[in-house]
Amino acid sequence: MDFVRVEKNLASLGFFTPSNKKIKGVKAKTVLFNRQVDGQRLEVKAVILPSAVYGLPVTSDQDKYLAFQKIVSDIRRAHREVRNPVGFSSAEILRILSLDTDAGKHYDEIIEWGKRMTLTGISSEGVIYLAGRKAWASDTFHVFERFVSVGTQMPDGTTADRNYVWLSDWQLENINHNHVLPVDLDTYKQLRNHIAKALVPLLQIWLYATIQAGFFEKRYRDLCQILNVTEYRHASKIREKLGPSLDELQKHRYISGWKIQATTSGNDFKVVFQHGQKFAFEPTIRRHEPGVGIGADTSKRSHPSETQIDRDLLHQLMKRGITEKASVDLLRNLQPGQQVMDQLEWGDHLLIHSPNRRKFYNPAGLYIHLIKENAFPPPTFETSRIRRLREESRQERNREDERRARLELAYMNYRDEELDHYIDTHYTPAELSVLVEAKRKEMLQQTYWKRIAHNDQVLREAAQHQVRKSLGVQVPVLSFTQFCQEQVGAERSSELLEAARARQAIAPCPVSDAQNARVSGHSEV
Repeated sequence: MDFVRVEKNLASLGFFTPSNKKIKGVKAKTVLFNRQVDGQRLEVKAVILPSAVYGLPVTSDQDKYLAFQKIVSDIRRAHREVRNPVGFSSAEILRILSLDTDAGKHYDEIIEWGKRMTLTGISSEGVIYLAGRKAWASDTFHVFERFVSVGTQMPDGTTADRNYVWLSDWQLENINHNHVLPVDLDTYKQLRNHIAKALVPLLQIWLYATIQAGFFEKRYRDLCQILNVTEYRHASKIREKLGPSLDELQKHRYISGWKIQATTSGNDFKVVFQHGQKFAFEPTIRRHEPGVGIGADTSKRSHPSETQIDRDLLHQLMKRGITEKASVDLLRNLQPGQQVMDQLEWGDHLLIHSPNRRKFYNPAGLYIHLIKENAFPPPTFETSRIRRLREESRQERNREDERRARLELAYMNYRDEELDHYIDTHYTPAELSVLVEAKRKEMLQQTYWKRIAHNDQVLREAAQHQVRKSLGVQVPVLSFTQFCQEQVGAERSSELLEAARARQAIAPCPVSDAQNARVSGHSEV
């Protein structure tokens, strides 16, 4: 699976409208949200301000934005930080989206996409979150601050050899502070319904927030507002319009089922999304818990009543005013896997943020109730355990990203070296020049390259790249997987050797054959 990390704000506020055609003549698209702040429910608003010439961003713009975000993700993985401008070729976007790189219209569409993304505004009234400042912004923004297409003038007066995007400050801030969410681009590209595509990033947020419940409900009226689609009054018509898209999401395991139901008041309908396998986040979280992993046998885990009482938990309960006897009884009757500290921290939060703290005349009773009922804190409440797991997961991802980036860079260098050796062995400089000139003339027959025929340096460099690419097919090289296996094997051997030397330096004593056999067996495992 090819996961792309997408900035969360743009994914959540309905920036892209599901449609297979341009939407012009719309003055604004307004989306209302409800947010809990210190226990108070607030209504916040985002207004998408379209360009008069290019209209609202639609599904095809979201496709290109996700492809562009893959390029951004690769840059961040390699350099740890994204900086302006971000350069890319139109062909890169087309290849990521599996589109024809010889079709001239696709290149024109990318230029139009860049302009639409630059000219579309977002007026935020407490909707855009700034991860670096940890604050909700009330301001007017753009996603792209500037877009320069290939062949046009750069700010320094030179001619652009590719497309360049200057991301807005808030986008850079959030991307570099990891305020992003993963989207499976491979599966996304298989979707055909525009509403299904628009729902993918929204579901990523909604379903994650309802992990424990296993389903998520959205008012139909609010859903229509976010998607900017026609609202219907009858359930049969709603199923007719939404059904194909929801069925497609179910087919690709984004959801396991869906229903259209009347709300309790009877004044509206709601859409119920049931979690699919792609949103089964709980195993991911459990994987980081000590002693628990996917495939682990949990049937043999000790029950609190069968083992010694956890003295730390006992102390935490008694510190909150629960008697020792009641605390021991609680700890001996816990459910398997029950997270007591999560429940205690939630109780602390309820007591501190209660608008009328005096109504809790028996705080200890609140804690006892939460533990006895095995009450789950709401998804919006982050416990210290979840924060720790999230931080550990982030650090592990960063280590893996760094390691993979090093391997990818080493593999690129390895392939370039093999290609250089092959060219030096099989071609003279004159023969290579003939190939480049022939490729340059061939490219001038294509519409795209005719447009920049005046820039001979860019054209010649592109021809050289194409020749090297075609010759590279003939070079016998290891696959990336094989290369990684060799590199990891070498690194592992080096680590074992260093460890052995360290042991000898610390304890230079004779080692028996039996001990040597045990060390060798451990190393092989």
